[in-house]
Amino acid sequence: MTKWLRNLGVLSVMLAAMLAGGISNVNAAGFEHDHRFGADVKLIAALGLNSQEQAALTSALTTYGPAVKTAMRASHAANKQLKTDLKATPPVGSQLVADAAALAQAKTNLKAARAQLDSALSAALTPAHLQQLQAELTAQFQSRLYKKTDRVLFGYAMYLKRQ
Repeated sequence: MTKWLRNLGVLSVMLAAMLAGGISNVNAAGFEHDHRFGADVKLIAALGLNSQEQAALTSALTTYGPAVKTAMRASHAANKQLKTDLKATPPVGSQLVADAAALAQAKTNLKAARAQLDSALSAALTPAHLQQLQAELTAQFQSRLYKKTDRVLFGYAMYLKRQ
């Protein structure tokens, strides 16, 4: 009986971790308040846009895309620098404060760049296309989540088999 309860506990912890990861992926994919778009070219091609809408999307991506990419790289670099300085022996407080301020500024710049890109993309698409895009992104997310769930459950079954 205790073995069964322990196995159930392990399964519940694994599923909770997977669900928490899935929720963070949903937020990262743009289904929270700031609506970031993570659409790839195939997905945009599947929307059936006319040439004018495609030109508007291309223009938005070429205009605002590089700024988002640069801001994302700066954010990652600031985060890496902060982690490096945290691991220093002994950590220097003033350097950590400067790193934290740089990271906060980089995140603010990234959020602003994404907002510009998102507004340009939203202006280029009709509401029907935005709904279709959201439905496609949700389907992609669910497919990845189901695959991860299957892998976790298979691993858990193998764990149980070894017990």
